[in-house]
Amino acid sequence: MITRLLTGSALALMLAMPAALAQTPDTPAAPPATTAPAPTDTTPPATPAPVNPTPSTAPQSTAPETPAPAPEPASKKSNRFRIGPEIGVYFLTSSKARSQFGNSSLSLGLGLGSIAQASTRGRLALDLQVQYQTRSGNHMFLAPLGVAYRKALNEGGPNVVYVGATVDLDFVDIRSGDYDVHSGVRTAFGASPLIGVSFGDSGFLEARYLYVSRIKGFDLSGLNLSAGYRF
Repeated sequence: MITRLLTGSALALMLAMPAALAQTPDTPAAPPATTAPAPTDTTPPATPAPVNPTPSTAPQSTAPETPAPAPEPASKKSNRFRIGPEIGVYFLTSSKARSQFGNSSLSLGLGLGSIAQASTRGRLALDLQVQYQTRSGNHMFLAPLGVAYRKALNEGGPNVVYVGATVDLDFVDIRSGDYDVHSGVRTAFGASPLIGVSFGDSGFLEARYLYVSRIKGFDLSGLNLSAGYRF
């Protein structure tokens, strides 16, 4: 009996709860808060102070600039024909040759054209000399013809020191009454080391030792000193 009462009371209570919830008035939501407008700043903006440019300490020149002088044109080589004297002294080194042809001979010649300076890279040139000596009816004629190689030891400046060598075909004619020799014109092998100095394209001094292979038992080798100038 009690169980039935409890059961009926619980059912009645469950049925009554929705109706009670339906009659509960809705609570109105609070109105949103109104944001007060920010006060307007009526203070005028500050005027920036003028910035004075720093005056230049360098004085301003009002004089017009003087243009740089134009470079002088390089001097051109003269194409004029040049001529000048050449002188040489030849000293025989063999006593037999000196006894027949004399100790030394002096040669005078004429040089044509400017004197070519030696280069530090080396330079080839024609080699031609003429030597003639006579004594007591005997004579020696020697004309080396070949190629000379000269190499400068310095560069820049008017004076150039050089070294070099020659290889020649020598044309020889000797006559000696004491040895009953009259060779006629013959050829011999010649070569020489040399050293010299040139003074621009106007002058030179040179020394060489000229080796000559024997002709009819005579050694015609000797020391040759030469100099030349061009006008």
